[in-house]
Amino acid sequence: MIKAAIFDMDGLLIDSERIIMQGCIQAAASIGITYTQAEYVELVGRVWADSTRLMTQQLGSEENFQHVMQGLNTYLDACNHVFPLKPGAHKLLQFYQSQGIICSVASSSPTPHITHRLSHTGVLDYFSHVTSGQEVSRGKPNPDIYLLALHKLGLQAHECIAFEDSELGAQAAIAAGLRVVVVPDLRQPSDLVRTNAHQVVDSLEHWLQNHPSLAGCVI
Repeated sequence: MIKAAIFDMDGLLIDSERIIMQGCIQAAASIGITYTQAEYVELVGRVWADSTRLMTQQLGSEENFQHVMQGLNTYLDACNHVFPLKPGAHKLLQFYQSQGIICSVASSSPTPHITHRLSHTGVLDYFSHVTSGQEVSRGKPNPDIYLLALHKLGLQAHECIAFEDSELGAQAAIAAGLRVVVVPDLRQPSDLVRTNAHQVVDSLEHWLQNHPSLAGCVI
């Protein structure tokens, strides 16, 4: 039986990726640049430093990147950088808490973003540990963030299950030896991820409903 569940955050627990993507598209359009969903998806799951480098390349210059970031921050200020929970997230966290299963976060986002977003959705207290991409030298798809999360938990990979939405995040969790439940957000997983994932499901709600007795507490 599993002892802990490790969750990604953006696009998995909270519905943030679409809102951030739209902000980037609008900010880029304001300076005459067409920025696409396909380009944004390439950023998903990456640590901030890697995302910054890639997005600067996509936009053509450091100046363009700074303009888009300023526009994005203005766009997000309107919602206080707070995003809604994904369907089933709260119920699944409640269920795991009731079963004595430890919940942890492993997100590429900076630590202040993690605590701000989760506290404002009312779920931060469900997590015993938070691991940020800022704490590792190599971001997803490298396994480092999940290995660090396991170290903090004091558990082995076979004692845990991971939840991810992105391709890079799922690859990182798989590389760390975890059983991974993939809940696609902006893009469907590759054949490689589908083959190696524990399951691919439509939502966290679907996962909970279809595992009413153990919700993933597999032997």
